[in-house]
This record gives sequence, C-alpha cells and structure tokens, in this order.
Amino acid sequence: EKLGAMVVGYSKAGEPITADDLGCGGALTVLMKDAIMPTLMQTVERTPVLVHAGPFANIATGNSSVVADEIALKLVGPDGFCVTEAGFGADIGMEKFFNIKCRYSGLKPKAAVIVATVRALKMHGGGPPVSAGKPLQKEYTEEN
Repeated sequence: EKLGAMVVGYSKAGEPITADDLGCGGALTVLMKDAIMPTLMQTVERTPVLVHAGPFANIATGNSSVVADEIALKLVGPDGFCVTEAGFGADIGMEKFFNIKCRYSGLKPKAAVIVATVRALKMHGGGPPVSAGKPLQKEYTEEN
C-alpha cells in the first residue's frame, strides 16, 4: 500500500499522481521484496563485504543498515569483529551513527576510527581562516 501511495509527480492541474495511478505499485513491490537483504560482495583483497543501504542509499544518515551489521556480526561469531562505515564527517555520519543507529539497534561499538587530514585538523584547530577563491595560507601548504 505504501509504495502504491507514493507520489511520483503532479498533473498539470497540480494534483498528485501516485504509483498506483500509473499502475506500477505492484511492480515496485516485486522489485523491493528482496531489498531487505544486503548484497554480499568482496574487496580487492577478497574480504567479504555486505553492502546495504549505505552510505549513499540514505544520505541523511550516511550509515549502512542495522540489518547488514547484525548479519555480519552473526557471521563472524562472538570472537570476530565487524567494520561498518559511519558516514563521511562528524556531523552527517558519526553523530547520527552514535545518536540514532546505535541507540535504535542497541549495538555498542567497541572502537571508532577517525580519518582526518593534517590540513583538516589545522583548519578546525585554530588555523587561519580559509576563504573560497583565495590561495591557502602557508600554514596549510607547508610542514610545520
């Protein structure tokens, strides 16, 4: 019902047009029936990877799905570990990972890896202001 009621456009008169109006609500349901299951892939190093709803399927949180994490944790067992991506930035990824995903799922990470460049640390740690269209100051381009 929800997919059929999804508004996909508007008529010239401004009336909403739903997927059911176009007769494709059922087809959408068939396409989505397996979407709950993550896709098993592998890295170049042949490490298994579960890809599911992230990070770009839901740019609002920038996180992979709870389903993918729970499946991965079951596969590795009690002595294994699972690495999950928590977005692309402290504001759109990390905060939502800890404040939404972890609280909702009950998952409790035992470690976090923060990837940052020296330039970013300088910019957010009191370095000179950066302005679009202006060259970077030497503090950002030279070692110190």
